Amino acid sequence: MKNEVNGIIVRGLGEGAYFMSMQHYQKEIQKKLDFKAYPGTLNLKINKKQKDSFKEIMPIRINGFKQKNNEYGGADCYKAKINGINGAIISPHLTKHKDIVEFIAPVHLKSELRLKDGDKIKVELI
Repeated sequence: MKNEVNGIIVRGLGEGAYFMSMQHYQKEIQKKLDFKAYPGTLNLKINKKQKDSFKEIMPIRINGFKQKNNEYGGADCYKAKINGINGAIISPHLTKHKDIVEFIAPVHLKSELRLKDGDKIKVELI
């Protein structure tokens, strides 16, 4: 089954880079998704119907963890690609986003694909 998600690139809250830089998440992504994630996410605004379609797919679970007095949530990931670049949609269990999905990849996608906020993009789920 070929599944696609269409979205519009939007500016995020800046939190993706912080979380994606954490060693725990880096190790989990490397082990479970088989790539070293660039420390940041590409934020895509999608409609609710598309976001709900992820419920039909078995996610790859990234575990949360505790560090000192802080608890960091896990995430569900879905292998995907944008313009031939493999990565994953990552859906944190704790998020403020309602109609936004985040995409992680081994490269900085905006630079690599010359993308900017407001661009329409197609994500192919694999």
